[in-house]
Amino acid sequence: MTEMVPPSAPEPPKKKDSTGLEFLEGISGLYMNQKIEVLEAMTGFSTKNQYKVIPIGQDMPDPIPDAWMKEFTRGNLEPLFKAKEQSNCLSRNICAGTRAFTMPFVDGEGRTFFSVIRPFRCTLGIPYICIYQPQEAELLDARGNTYAKAIERTPTCCGRNFDATDDQGRLIYSVSSNLMTADNGKSNCCAPSCFNANFNVDIRDPRTKEHLGVMVSKWPGCSCAGLTDRSHFVLRFAPGSHMRQRASLVAAMVLIEFAVFEFLRSKEKNVF
Repeated sequence: MTEMVPPSAPEPPKKKDSTGLEFLEGISGLYMNQKIEVLEAMTGFSTKNQYKVIPIGQDMPDPIPDAWMKEFTRGNLEPLFKAKEQSNCLSRNICAGTRAFTMPFVDGEGRTFFSVIRPFRCTLGIPYICIYQPQEAELLDARGNTYAKAIERTPTCCGRNFDATDDQGRLIYSVSSNLMTADNGKSNCCAPSCFNANFNVDIRDPRTKEHLGVMVSKWPGCSCAGLTDRSHFVLRFAPGSHMRQRASLVAAMVLIEFAVFEFLRSKEKNVF
């Protein structure tokens, strides 16, 4: 397998017209790893989610090979950004996967390059018919302006659907988490778990339905690392996509991590 080559650290936003998202150009995807505090691992009491973010500089195949996923999870790659949600204790332990938060993504010197904001939504959906109070998230650039959005759409009987949009809500991608199978032929049954490690989320052109990219949530395993690693998420950008398109997928990735996978983890703990 080709060795992972992450890009060099981005320049901090200095100019007034800098968005802080220029690092998205020239990379093929992102790896996001959630770290869990020992207290939460031992007691189940929910603390603030913390993440490491590593841009991947080389082209990633689709489907992403298992050898690549293993390389991502070894912990040898230096994070470019770290993120920690800003939320209150009550919402984390009662609302779980539907809670509101603000999450700044900062470099090693504490400079914020972008942030993701998610409001509280008590979502109710009827498959193929309607959805009430859909889950949503906004990605803010370094200046604090809305740069991209993600919003949930009407679900199906086998999964949940999301739209990745620009700052004005114009549709860019359709993103689907199907519980049965993914466009690349990978099965999502029982994933992510010890029975099936990888859950594949499809990225499609909303007009042609063409498969353009993939997000993969990998099960952290039962090893000692599994006590402190809660989730591994890999995002492969659509080939030829530009900065705003990629930012919309980052917003969708964060929203799906919470709305889908954090919700599933909370159900395992019997927290609703």
